[in-house]
This record gives sequence, C-alpha cells and structure tokens, in this order.
Amino acid sequence: LSPFISLLEKMGSLYTQHFAPPRSSTAAARPSFDVTYEGALASANTTKPLFAALLKGLLSPITSAESLNINLVNAEILARERGIRINESRSRDNVEQEGYSSSVTLRARRDPRSPSASRPSASDHTRAREDTFADQVITGFVSGNTPFISRLGRFRTSFVPTGTLLICRNYDSPGKIGVVGGRLGKAGVNIRFMSVAPIGDAEEEGHADLSKVDSKIEQQPLQGEKENEALMILGIEGDVGEEVRKDLIGSDGVLEAGVVVL
Repeated sequence: LSPFISLLEKMGSLYTQHFAPPRSSTAAARPSFDVTYEGALASANTTKPLFAALLKGLLSPITSAESLNINLVNAEILARERGIRINESRSRDNVEQEGYSSSVTLRARRDPRSPSASRPSASDHTRAREDTFADQVITGFVSGNTPFISRLGRFRTSFVPTGTLLICRNYDSPGKIGVVGGRLGKAGVNIRFMSVAPIGDAEEEGHADLSKVDSKIEQQPLQGEKENEALMILGIEGDVGEEVRKDLIGSDGVLEAGVVVL
C-alpha cells in the first residue's frame, strides 16, 4: 500500500489547494467525500492507512505542522471531530486496460448536513454550486511505485503530483503556452515540466458514475464555459506571487491560475 498512501495524501492536498472554497464560505458549502478504490486495490485487507493519508492531505494545507498528528489510530476520530465525512467503497472492475492495475477516485459532493442542503435547490446559484461539486473529481494511479494524477476536475491528464505546480485553466487555442511561458520567464520562474489536459471523456476513463457527472455538466454548463477549455499543469521553480499570477490572467492569457505545493 505504500505508494498508494503517498498518492492519497497528494490527492487530498491537491483537492484542498485546488478546489476548496475560501474558509469564509466553508460552512455554507461544506463537501463530503466519496473515495472509490478500483481494480486490484479493492482486494486490500484494510484501507485504514489510505483513509489516514487522505485525511492528512486534506488538512495539511490548512493546519499547522505542530498540530497535525494524524495516524491509523486517530484518523477517523479527527475526521469526525472536524466534521469531515469520507465514504469509502470498492470496485473490482478491471482497470488494467488503462495501463495500471489499480486506481483511486476522490469525489466531493455537497454534505447533506450543510446549512444550504436543507433549503430548496431551485435557484440558479444553488444549481451552480452543485455543478461545481460535480466538477470536483480527482483520479490517480500508481505506475512503477510513482503516483500519477489521471483526472483533475473535468480534465483528463497525466502528471506526477510533486513539488510546486502552477495550474492554469484556459481556452485551448494557439499561443497560450507561449504567453504563459514568456511571462513566467520574465518573472524568473523556471518550468521543469508541463502537461496539457483536455476535457475528459468519462467513457474513456472507464470509472464508475463519471458518466453521470459529465452528463450533468453538459446539461447545465457554468456561465462562460466552452467546450475547448483545457488545463495547463506546469511544474515550476521560483516564486509565483500574486502579481505574477494576476498577470497571467487575461484575454491573451488564461482564465484562472493557481499555485499548488505538494
């Protein structure tokens, strides 16, 4: 389980840094999580180490190292105390056709205990928030004892979750990579690697229930969303401060840009 323990911790940290709402809005839009272990991993005798690693990853970006002591014994208690609900399930479907024997999918959904869950969900604002949760999917696998992320939100990708990452959402049109690379170069930021992620096809991914997620997104697209969006994931060396990040966003650049440290 050792490489999957690393994968689950990375996935949890990636979720909190890339998807989690500002603390001020957490109470109104608190998610719970579904974790699905697929393939050979579904036959593991215990998933307690994976549960503890995921919880540690979810909390590490927002908790000081001094107060973070999560282990196999206290993980479930800490999750309950902090109001974090993680539902685990197993799927023995064969994923070897994807090039690996096991994968893990983390999916956020609106917590039924959150204040907004008890109110009717007819408003456009509420539907948009539910669509946002539908987008919050991360899938990962292990190859050669190295963790990889194969799905991030609506996007199909393949990158190693390590170091400092700059994640940009942009329209998939000529010149975007050059704009981002040029502005990072002027700021003294070096690019170690880059992965371009198109919008994924749930059937290609082969994971349970993803077709429901994607069909919902297609039926109720977020305002301004276009089919030719893509993610640009860059492994970087150097400081991308707020001024540099904002300089990347614009009509000739990207729609969103965020820094994740793993």
